Order: sequence, then C-alpha cells, then structure tokens
Amino acid sequence: MARYFLAFLIFFKMVTNAGTLPSQTTATLQETTKKEGFVTTGNLPEGMSGIVIRQFDDRHEAIIAVAVVKRAEENRSKVEFFPFTALFQPNLPTIKAKPESGDKVVFGYLYDRVLPITPNVESYKKAKNSFKDLVLIHPDLFAVELAGDRDALPHKNNFQKMCRKQHIGLVMFMFKDGSDFIDCISWKRVAHSEVKASDGKVESPFYNRFGEIEPHFYDFSSYKLENFDKFYKQVEKE
Repeated sequence: MARYFLAFLIFFKMVTNAGTLPSQTTATLQETTKKEGFVTTGNLPEGMSGIVIRQFDDRHEAIIAVAVVKRAEENRSKVEFFPFTALFQPNLPTIKAKPESGDKVVFGYLYDRVLPITPNVESYKKAKNSFKDLVLIHPDLFAVELAGDRDALPHKNNFQKMCRKQHIGLVMFMFKDGSDFIDCISWKRVAHSEVKASDGKVESPFYNRFGEIEPHFYDFSSYKLENFDKFYKQVEKE
C-alpha cells in the first residue's frame, strides 16, 4: 500500500510541476511609443514574449510585431517592441504597421512547443512524463542543425535559430537543481520547475541519438563538455 501511495505522490508532483509555466494571456496595448508601450495586464514574467495582432476589419487581422515584457506592475506591464520574424517570407510584402493603442497582444505564443536540453536519456524520459501538456521537440532535430553548422557546442544564437525554424517558444534546460524555461526571443528565464535531471552518464553536448557533434576540421579548439550544468547556465546568461 505504501508503495502505491509513494507512486501517487511522485505522479502528483510531476503534474503540479508541469503547471509552473506562465499561461497564454491576451492583453490590450495602450500608451504606445515607437519602441515601447503598456498592456492592461499586470504581474507578467519579465522576458515573456508575445505577438502583437492588428485587427484591420471584421475579417482581416495580422501579426505586426513582437512584444517582450520589460517591467511588470500590479495592474499593467511595460513592453518593448521587436520585428516579427518567425514566419519571414522574402517573396511576400512586409506589413509596415507599428503597434498602437488598441492592438491585441497574445503572450506565451508557442509556449506549448519546447526544446528540451537534458544531460541523458533518463532525464529526457522524465521530461516527457512530467510535462505531458507540452509538445517536446526531439533534441535529435537540434543535433542535426548543429551538425550541419559544424557547431560542436550550442550557444544562444544556435538555439534562437532553431526556435525560428521549428516554431518553438521555449528552451528547457534540465539541471540537477530543476528545469529552467527560457523564452526563445528575449532569452530570459520565464519559469522554473522542480523537475530535476536524473543521475547517469552525461552525454555531449546533450542527450541526442547521434552522439557528439564534430566541429570544423580546421578548428582546433576544445569542445569537450566537462560540466553540463555549468555550461548551460552560462549559455542562459548570453
């Protein structure tokens, strides 16, 4: 009986931990300038990004920019505007409209699509069991991108490129002290979960089924991953 109760507690903890991500929130812009504005929702995580949507008429609307939370107050939040590049298409005209008061902002856009970076297969399996409501993009896809670029160890620019290409909202780094969720656009931590990495052999540069990634043949620098947590916590600060 005690065994089943313990299993229930572990399962319950996984479910509650999965709810630590900020939920998708819709707000209205006000007091806008060329680069900044306020939204009518407070207490949003600093660094949380969203898409700015302009309603042109009853039938037509479009994404015109990205908004990132710069400072959150109790009843409103200050945001900074950036170009929207996730669906860039050079053969189509670019919308020149700038964010204005009355435009809608959807925060947490694509937050359900997450790239998990874990030290081993046991940790990856734990992530799948703990965050069942999320679409975890298999790290093999990221490993293929790195191999194509001949980047043996990934950095901020590699992750952001992957996010744009695969329409990913968050990168999750699973450490010994829990899991960090990093917004792909702002590269800020917007959530932390107590789901911790499992013990086991650390794979370089992260768990994937292709193994280590070779750098350019003319690059003689050292790309050995000696400490998973230390390296990726430094990447979080880039």
